Order: sequence, then C-alpha cells, then structure tokens
Amino acid sequence: MGPSEVAAVPASVSARTRRAVHVFLLLFALTGLAHLELFPFSGFRLFSELRSDERVSWQIFAVDADGEESPIRLSELPVAYRNSTKLLPGFADRPAGERDAICDAWAGPARAAGREVVEVRVYEIVRGVHPDAPPPERRLAHTCGASP
Repeated sequence: MGPSEVAAVPASVSARTRRAVHVFLLLFALTGLAHLELFPFSGFRLFSELRSDERVSWQIFAVDADGEESPIRLSELPVAYRNSTKLLPGFADRPAGERDAICDAWAGPARAAGREVVEVRVYEIVRGVHPDAPPPERRLAHTCGASP
C-alpha cells in the first residue's frame, strides 16, 4: 500500500448502539404520529402548525361597584390559578354556570384582599406580528357577575 492509499476499516457498531438508535427513531415517529408533545420529541407541533399574522392574548379585570377595573394577574395568584389561561380560548363555549364559577374563582383572591368585586371582565387582545401592524385591538369577550 502506497502513501496515497487509505486502508478501508469497516466501522463496527455494537448491537446495543443499533438497538438504542432504533428505539429512539421508533419513539420519535410514534410521538409524531400520535401528536404527543413529550420532551425531547416536542418539535412536531412547533414547526407543523399554521401560524397567522395575528397573536391573541387575554386580560382579566375585576370591576368594583364604581365600574373601576383592576387587573387580575394570574401569575401573581396562587399556583392553582396559573394554568387557568388554558381555559380562556374556549371560554365562550363553556356553559354559563361554569364560566361564572371560573370568574368567581378568579375574583376570590381579590375579595380575600378586601377589594369589592361585582363583575369580572375578560378582554381578548389581538395584535399583529409585523412591525407595521396596526395597534392592538381590545375586545370585551365575556362579562360575568361575581357573587359576593
């Protein structure tokens, strides 16, 4: 063999490594087909969903007897309230009694702090993602009375 020739050495991959790669690829495919968002296989939804040029967010306000609004910040409430943002996108489709119970729960900490709450307002905020987009649009999505 001369200086310009390279000896071909077969790559040896253990059976254990092959099995690990096969299991990984199988899990990768199964989580994608089953629409499961399991770490580290959570990239399917991130890149496969259609995205619009608008973003929707929500604001929740407690209203006193004078009509003055004060924000209800779910991130500042006890931990049990923090994931209730997942209830907001389908809020209007819920039965009226369930919506009122949710509003009463959001108003509870404000009442416990001594504030009067006669109503809870949920606003939908729609904003464009482009730099030249118009200002955000704020729409009253739902109002519910909070029982004392």
